[in-house]
Amino acid sequence: MKLKNFVLAFIFLSFAAVINAPAQFNITGSVVGRVVSAGGGSVRRANVTIINLQTLDTQTRTTNDFGYFRFNDLPIIDLYLVTVSSKRHIFTFANQVFQFGELEHNMTFTSDD
Repeated sequence: MKLKNFVLAFIFLSFAAVINAPAQFNITGSVVGRVVSAGGGSVRRANVTIINLQTLDTQTRTTNDFGYFRFNDLPIIDLYLVTVSSKRHIFTFANQVFQFGELEHNMTFTSDD
């Protein structure tokens, strides 16, 4: 009888661990990238916005003097929209949608001019 109770308790706890697994393992990733001109030069002070399409959480970064930007601590299971804008440059492909394939996602935006 004690063995039966032990087995039932073990099965119950195993299911409880599986059900709570997503809450215990909040794996996050980063999006890093660069904004460049058509000639390959850096685009500084461009605004890059990321939107989590599941939660609608939004963050914006401004590119540094070398055109780089970074977003950290993003849940890797969600889908994202990343948009770039600049006062001095035009982007035909200003939007990119992605889902993490690795813990760090790299992207580049290239202006038309």
